[in-house]
Amino acid sequence: MVKWSRMSAVVTGGCGHIGSFVVRKLLQRGINHVIIIDNLSAYPFDQRDFFCADVLRDERVEFYKLDIADREGVHKLFKEKSVDVVFHLAAYADVAATIYNPDEDFRSNVIGTYTVLKSSLEAGVRRFVFASSAAVYGDQPSPSPDEPPKFREDAKPNPLSTYANSKLWGETQARLFYALYGLPTVSLRYFSIYGPLQVPKPKSHSWVVAIFLMRAIYGRPLVVFGGGQVRDFIHVEDVAEATVRATERDGVRGEVINVGTGRPTRVDELALMVKTLVKERVGIDVEIRYGPRPKGDPLGGYADTEKMKRLLELNPRPFEQGLRETLEWVLSHKSIIPEYVLA
Repeated sequence: MVKWSRMSAVVTGGCGHIGSFVVRKLLQRGINHVIIIDNLSAYPFDQRDFFCADVLRDERVEFYKLDIADREGVHKLFKEKSVDVVFHLAAYADVAATIYNPDEDFRSNVIGTYTVLKSSLEAGVRRFVFASSAAVYGDQPSPSPDEPPKFREDAKPNPLSTYANSKLWGETQARLFYALYGLPTVSLRYFSIYGPLQVPKPKSHSWVVAIFLMRAIYGRPLVVFGGGQVRDFIHVEDVAEATVRATERDGVRGEVINVGTGRPTRVDELALMVKTLVKERVGIDVEIRYGPRPKGDPLGGYADTEKMKRLLELNPRPFEQGLRETLEWVLSHKSIIPEYVLA
């Protein structure tokens, strides 16, 4: 049984979308101390104020503006602080961006991950949780032409982008740090995350739920790039819960675990869902258009969740419920929708 009131945690990327929800989960559990490491470079706005204003008011939270690839700075911080668990969520986390900037992908996702792993080992951390991605699967064979592939953790990875490849490297390195050096690691393969506070990045085709909802409430056309791609959409709060549970459960050391719903949704199906939901909720009828599938964008699939349910005992909310919740959040935060999403 984890006694959070006696524990200290580091959350890298803790002022990002997922990271901020992980911090909230830890505070709700009564953790003694949370250290956020974030270089605040992921968004073209003040993400500290946007994602973290509430958690930074809690006296149990310390914030350090620090780059995870800064070996000296990270090692020094871990040495000075008493750290029990590490949630490594910081990354250059955009498929399109990493394809056009592979140097930054390598610096952040490879050098940065190694730096945090090494610092965790030297600090005697009791559990290290690595945020990986379903992107490592790439394209996998389907059981039939009409059935999308279900991704099991033992499938052979097939990364189609530098981002996916760097995440796969992180998984391998985490497993080796456990096998060779005894650092208790676990890697979570997040599927397609959506939910409140999610703001798409410039020139990105990721975060399609947020993009579609934000465009739809202003009557902008929904542009489906490709359309046949399959995604497993999981709510950010369910992802955060799975992430924290990975430090609370036995039997997860050295493991790789899918974090998804086990339900496939085609991107063109999502567009129709959003179109219907927005027309029903606010009376706006939007057009759906189509464009070419982007480079490095896998056809995708959905999660085999048997391992997640067995080891983490997680049952994510239905997608329809989460989509309605997210629409309500977007409607109440229209002022934060970036112009580049509506262009």
